[in-house]
Amino acid sequence: MSSPQGPALSVHLTCSDMHKSLRFYRDQCGFTMKESWPTEQEPQWANLVLHGQSVMLGVAPPEEALEGMCGGDAKAVAYWRDALRALERNQRGVGVNLYVQVPDIDAYAATLRDRGVAFEGEPKTQFYGIRELGLDDPDGYRLTFHTPVAMIQCQSCGMPLADAAPGRMYCGYCTDEQGRLRPYEQVFEGTVSGYFMGMQKMSRPDAEKAAREHLAKMPAWSAR
Repeated sequence: MSSPQGPALSVHLTCSDMHKSLRFYRDQCGFTMKESWPTEQEPQWANLVLHGQSVMLGVAPPEEALEGMCGGDAKAVAYWRDALRALERNQRGVGVNLYVQVPDIDAYAATLRDRGVAFEGEPKTQFYGIRELGLDDPDGYRLTFHTPVAMIQCQSCGMPLADAAPGRMYCGYCTDEQGRLRPYEQVFEGTVSGYFMGMQKMSRPDAEKAAREHLAKMPAWSAR
């Protein structure tokens, strides 16, 4: 399954109340139900799609049904029995964050609000090249709806990113031939010699001090 906006998403979530989850995904978030089993009215499994991205929902079967579902495969029965018991012991959704891409996150947020979806804050542009809005589904699974955005400056050195494609974070000086961020030492040396010494005419010691202070403020290196 593909999406013109980016890579396809296809995940399966175990929900505690299928009808409640369907109301959230289909009626509030705008997903379309493509398939369901055994019926659309009383599904135990459903495939919902938004902009080419699939979220499948299913309810946990009773343990006594595993033998028939697994066709007598003892290893499969044992695996799913352990999985069911682990599901009963743990809270669903904890630590799960699904990124779902939409064409315009601000317009999508307005649509969610019109449909009565409660969420905190407003869409926020992140340094990693997306504008995002997060909310939780009825079981606590986190959904981060997002749209790629064009950054105005390199998130490694601060240089302007003229005509940058949406989602691009770094300039050509800070990336290698494959577009990957160069190691800090290489970016540091380029900042020292190319900018502070070459353009600002600083001495080497002053340029190194200035480069360290400057890069420490950049998102790519702030946690270094």
